[in-house]
Amino acid sequence: MMSHLHLILPPKLYENIERAGINTAKQILVLSVWEIKKKTNLSTQDIKLIKSYVANEMSPSSILTSKRILHERNINTKVTTGCSEINSVLEGGYRIGTITEIFGESGTGKTQLGIQAALHNWPKSVLYICTEDLFPIKRLNEIKRCVPNYDPNVDYGKNIFVEHIIEARDLLSCIQVRSPKLLSQHRFSLIIIDSIAAPFRVDNSNYVQRAEELRELSMALINFSQQYKLAVLCINQVTASFNNSDNMLPSLGLAWSNMVSTRLWVRKTMKTIDVNKIKAFESEICNDKILVKELIVTFAPDLANDKVQYVITDRGIKGIT
Repeated sequence: MMSHLHLILPPKLYENIERAGINTAKQILVLSVWEIKKKTNLSTQDIKLIKSYVANEMSPSSILTSKRILHERNINTKVTTGCSEINSVLEGGYRIGTITEIFGESGTGKTQLGIQAALHNWPKSVLYICTEDLFPIKRLNEIKRCVPNYDPNVDYGKNIFVEHIIEARDLLSCIQVRSPKLLSQHRFSLIIIDSIAAPFRVDNSNYVQRAEELRELSMALINFSQQYKLAVLCINQVTASFNNSDNMLPSLGLAWSNMVSTRLWVRKTMKTIDVNKIKAFESEICNDKILVKELIVTFAPDLANDKVQYVITDRGIKGIT
């Protein structure tokens, strides 16, 4: 590599170091002030000036804050939720290579969070596994209007692959046997299971077998998420708890909880918001008011225990501040 020191240093200083056989920036940075002084007879002040010129040229300027570094890192490690306010709390969205769980009671918008995530990641393929009701295609067609740069001529559902499964063994077979073939043919960003609890509630008498199947399923999901660089979103139901102040816990117990990396709790609040403050709304309105829900980060390896409030509109989930 040719030296470009003549473009960096003042002419007289450059001539001195060139005569001394110092031809590269690396030599100037590595040699001590005393060694350069011995070779060139330059003053200590001049040598420090030379080192300063070279260091400023060779070292890229950096104005990155730790927050910006984390943000840029998260761009490549997370997939969007489809809601900017929830993305902010999750520092980018659902984490790639791990299982994220959303749990909460009925009517809190769990399925709609899944649909919204699927739609906003539509350029890359999404696998949506339904274990309770049929896939809500009508709701998907409503929410798709919130996709950035929405075009009615675009088929936003073409990259969303839907499976309907009701039994645990079939779900395990889908993940272990059929999914790898699909994942090898398409570049997926997200796997959604809605809900993870339903297949395991069909026959819950053998808890040991259920725990083994849950562990086997979760390990397969984690392996796929890391191998194919995708996120896994599992929607979970709730069960009553006499020891919990809120009287509800996510279903499936510790066997499942130990495999989840990020747990998000969605719940109803007593708060309402005026519809005039929101551009879009749906049939949930009562006396010109919309009920407010809340998403809480219960635990996550990289997130604070933060929360965000949201409402369900005719175009999906919308965060409020």
